Amino acid sequence: MKTLWYAGCLVVALAAAAQAAVVYEGVAYPVGPLIGHGPALGFAAPWIADAGVDIVAPTLSHPLDLPSTGNKVSGFFNFVDPLVNPIPPTPGNEFWASVLISHVGPNDQTFMGLGPIGAALGDLPAVAIGVRLGQYGIFQGAVFTPCAKPFTPPGTTDFLVAHFVAGGAVWTVSLFANPSNLVVPDLVLNVAPVVYGTMVNQNQAEFESDEFRLGDSASQVSAFGVVPTLDTTWGRLKARFR
Repeated sequence: MKTLWYAGCLVVALAAAAQAAVVYEGVAYPVGPLIGHGPALGFAAPWIADAGVDIVAPTLSHPLDLPSTGNKVSGFFNFVDPLVNPIPPTPGNEFWASVLISHVGPNDQTFMGLGPIGAALGDLPAVAIGVRLGQYGIFQGAVFTPCAKPFTPPGTTDFLVAHFVAGGAVWTVSLFANPSNLVVPDLVLNVAPVVYGTMVNQNQAEFESDEFRLGDSASQVSAFGVVPTLDTTWGRLKARFR
């Protein structure tokens, strides 16, 4: 009976572990226009970008993020790239996302977002994390929901992390802005159950962004420790029922 019970738990754990493939864009390209560079890890094609979106030096970095590589992206405006593996809102699916954003003066907005398969240059994201008018928050198309965390002064590099959990009828998105932990989010929203197939980004003037990451765990997108995994959960189950 114990063997059958363990097998059942393993099936449940595996079903809950169906997540996104690792995606990482460190903008490790020469200085110049972003368009045509890549594809980076997890992307299916080179970047499509507006003419004013450029690679500039140096890279952005933040003590809460993983080590940075390459340069960074400077506005102005839209850049998109298809993912190798689309991410459906199947119950049990979850993934993490992070981005570095630097602002050197007041302006409208910047975001790192996700859109459906086939999203084109200029399309609004189905969901995104970023900044609008001095507030961190979550974008849903043209709708922006801010969080209460105060905005940092010009010249700062901000570290934004999001946790996506699929429920079938919705994605639940938790935003952490310059977090001290990944336990208590600054904002939580339920958003539409889109199959994410495209990274949809935007920088407006005075913004720069870098280190675009999607991963299975918090440790793949940040310097924070590993969240509980199948291995640790399985070990606890075995210890409990010996």
